[in-house]
Amino acid sequence: MFKPWIWRMAWRDARRGLKPLLLAMLCVVIGVAAVVTAYSFRDNLHTSVRTQAKSLLGADLAIQSREAFSADAEALLASIGGEQSRQASFSSMVYFPKTGASRLVQVRAISGQFPYYGALETEPANAALEFRGGANALVDENVMLQFAAQVGDRLKIGEQEFRIAGKLRKIPGEALAFSLISPRVYIPMEYLSATELLQQGSLVRYRAFFKLGPRIDPDGLVARLSSRLEDLRLEAETVSRRTARVASSMENLSRYLRLAVFVAVLLSGVGIASGVHLYAKGKTAAVAVLRCIGAQPRETVMVYLIQTLVLAFAGAITGALAGFALQFLLPLALTDFLPVDTIISVAPAGIGAGIVVGLGTALLFSLIPLLPLRKISPMFALRASYENGSRRMDPLNWLVFGVIVIGVVGFAVKTTASWNFGLWFAGGVALAFGLLVICAKGLVAVLKKIVPGSLPFAWRQGLANLHRPNNQTTAVMLAVGLATFLLVTLYNVRYQLVRQVAETSGGDEPNIVLFDVQRDQRQEVAQLLRSLDIDLKDQVPVVTMRLAAVKGRSVESLRADGAARISHWALRREYRSTYRKGLAATEKLLKGAWHQSANGGRQPIPVSLEKGIAETLRVDIGDILEFEIQGVPLRTQVANLREVDWQRVRPNFFVVFPEGVLETAPQFYVMAARADGAQAAAKLQREVVERFGNVSVIDLTLILNTVNAVLGRVSHAVRFIALFTVVTGFAVLAGAILSSRGQRIKESILLKTLGAPRSQIVTAAVAEYFFAGLVAAGAGTLLALGASWGLSLYFFNTAAHLSAASSTTIPLLVTAVTVGAGVVGCWGIFRRSTLDALRAET
Repeated sequence: MFKPWIWRMAWRDARRGLKPLLLAMLCVVIGVAAVVTAYSFRDNLHTSVRTQAKSLLGADLAIQSREAFSADAEALLASIGGEQSRQASFSSMVYFPKTGASRLVQVRAISGQFPYYGALETEPANAALEFRGGANALVDENVMLQFAAQVGDRLKIGEQEFRIAGKLRKIPGEALAFSLISPRVYIPMEYLSATELLQQGSLVRYRAFFKLGPRIDPDGLVARLSSRLEDLRLEAETVSRRTARVASSMENLSRYLRLAVFVAVLLSGVGIASGVHLYAKGKTAAVAVLRCIGAQPRETVMVYLIQTLVLAFAGAITGALAGFALQFLLPLALTDFLPVDTIISVAPAGIGAGIVVGLGTALLFSLIPLLPLRKISPMFALRASYENGSRRMDPLNWLVFGVIVIGVVGFAVKTTASWNFGLWFAGGVALAFGLLVICAKGLVAVLKKIVPGSLPFAWRQGLANLHRPNNQTTAVMLAVGLATFLLVTLYNVRYQLVRQVAETSGGDEPNIVLFDVQRDQRQEVAQLLRSLDIDLKDQVPVVTMRLAAVKGRSVESLRADGAARISHWALRREYRSTYRKGLAATEKLLKGAWHQSANGGRQPIPVSLEKGIAETLRVDIGDILEFEIQGVPLRTQVANLREVDWQRVRPNFFVVFPEGVLETAPQFYVMAARADGAQAAAKLQREVVERFGNVSVIDLTLILNTVNAVLGRVSHAVRFIALFTVVTGFAVLAGAILSSRGQRIKESILLKTLGAPRSQIVTAAVAEYFFAGLVAAGAGTLLALGASWGLSLYFFNTAAHLSAASSTTIPLLVTAVTVGAGVVGCWGIFRRSTLDALRAET
């Protein structure tokens, strides 16, 4: 490679024209741009998280509890010092008297100057401060848009009315998409008691926020207080912990982006190999001449490899510049899912990664068609019909393929940070590429043998183009097939999720759930449902408790023991349990015996566990669990394991007690009902808000609309990410079409000389790309249906329901685009006269 004459030869040969390579280098530009965008976005996102670390929490320290702070807890909080703010958050219905509409929201009652870092973004801007001065509320912008509410309108929460002081646009450290799932309403803490919503058993989360002095280390402070916090069942969060959690979730997003981009890089490699293959085919005579004058086989390969790499380097630089520009668009596509404002800057590591990946891809995939040049004999310069020996695969080509496979597996494992996921991803990519290549080879083999003679001449000519020498069938199949695969899979997954939610309210299933119904309200609520002709399906008591010990070991010791391998969420969570005589309609007994009632109130009490939580806690039938209800211990024994259908809209529980134990414990009720029609559901919500301010109503129709809205935003973001692969696919398609332009010119000259009209030549091109596009899109659709089925069965745990509309419309659209690209790419050939084409050839 370092011999001067090889470089001179590469330069002299390049003056004859590098157009086929320029088309291949377009794939390098797109691949590098995709990599630079993905890696620069990751670096900029991590920088943004570090820069805005304190605004993610809004304070230096936050301490939270699921119960009101006790006197001991208050003393501990007071001892910490610093500026303090308090917040109580809970779910509740809000009522708009102006329109009579209601909605379940997350109410946050706040005191103090929180947030200390960052700001509540509101409209008008001063509403974030002014709402604290009276019975005012900040209401999520999406809710105000949904109910056409205006600043100054009235809002009722429980028994208290508030004036809407402003629209809430953004909260520090929270993504905008969260507002679609759980819209927020802020009120001053001093008006919380006036709502009369906080009753015994209410599900409320209490937080204390601190702004500490500059010399106080929050992490060190939490470490010193850890034992005390454990005793009081308090959880602490510092800026570093919140930053690590946000950074972890953002890294997951970045990993997905990089994996999607890597598929585009592999596809660009196919485009490079295809373009270099045609270029190398045209250089066989020149290689033979070089061999005649004494050039070594490896030196002839090096001449054209230098040309390829120089152009690849230029393409990599161009792609790096394009990627830097594209990274300004990516945060716009993902803004709903980012908890920070992305700071865009030059990311040297991302640019370097893009250039290295681009050059590496160009080197490996160009070697595949260039290595056979070593086998060209000097005899080829004298006899064009001379054939080079064996057609067996070159061992060096196997080596190149091996390096590519190792690179794919290594990248996948490193990006996913898991051998298991990495190997699955690499296997999935290999399967998709392999099946499409097999499909292309099979199509070529079939068309060589079978072309119906009854077809018109133009169609036979077009189909024959798919198996003739130098055909681009494999490149077209990969480009079009992968693009179709991604698009159909995306739309099928969204269809599956929406249908899954919709089915839970179908038939005779409940579509309304009422929470926090107190004992003294139970009969009145049931009477209200009957008066509105709404069918009450279930009314289930709920008792809140905490886990105290597992198999004789306290929760505190299990959390401190890493070898216990029990998830902390299962040890620290609040268990909302129930009691009844038998199994519910959503449950199935797996093993053990069901106990209808407790045996004289003796302990241990036989309880039923859902199989998932039993696996998480690592317990089985006969094991002892200890619970606490407001300090009262309950010693229980696992009597049986249940399987629960969590998809159905019924009250489901991890732990079910027999009757005769929990009847006197503090409890509330959950009611499941079915309303026929949106009008009945809306009327029920109005009546409940007006008469039972503490009761929350969830309408499954609203959930379905929310899922649709969230998935719509997710789809926009995923489509933007998939755009890299789709654009690369069509770049490969365009390269394949234009690379075979010379062959099409010769064919059109011959056909025109024989008297074929332009319409027949156009029809032949349409037939070629229509059939290739249709088969490729069909193969991609079949892959997508398989992937959608696998996701439904193994990820969503439900029967597969595939969208017939997207599975037919998308392949047809992709086929139409393929035909259009083929006709446009060859249009100049159709318009030229035979004499002009002959002159151009000579």
